[in-house]
Amino acid sequence: MEKMMFTVSKSFGRLQLIPEVNGLRLCYVPSVNGELAPESPGACDILVPLEAVGGLWATARAFLYGVESLDENIILHAEEGDILIKLYRDKPKGSQGALSGEEMCWLRIVSGRTEDERRRIKLGPRDLLSIELACNACLVLSASPIYQQVAAQISPAAEKGTGQTRQSVN
Repeated sequence: MEKMMFTVSKSFGRLQLIPEVNGLRLCYVPSVNGELAPESPGACDILVPLEAVGGLWATARAFLYGVESLDENIILHAEEGDILIKLYRDKPKGSQGALSGEEMCWLRIVSGRTEDERRRIKLGPRDLLSIELACNACLVLSASPIYQQVAAQISPAAEKGTGQTRQSVN
């Protein structure tokens, strides 16, 4: 089955947002000397669990439409260490702390202590729309009866990532 994908491309790398039944996959590939370098430090492949996708969707939507919202912080616990995914925007620049519309939005992915493992991506309206649409697609996929059948047929070993997955859709 083909996968839907949204891409946020910057001069320093490419972030792919891939909606899946179990969450939103974030694949970041840094750019080295103008070329994508998937094997270089900083490349990552992270699955944001379905439970956290709704908050990410709501925050991206709020930022996109310029309404008040708190930052979205997702902390994933992994064997290699904790991973932080943070969607935030600059402090309000308007009078008395109101939004002025000039605030920049950012996505930060921190998977380690080195600078290569601390990615900060400046987001424009198109990028926020991509995040919002990818989250929405993920939520729709997870509620689809077709994917509910597939999820029920995935073996327990595959859910842990240790075995092969067999799927069939009627």
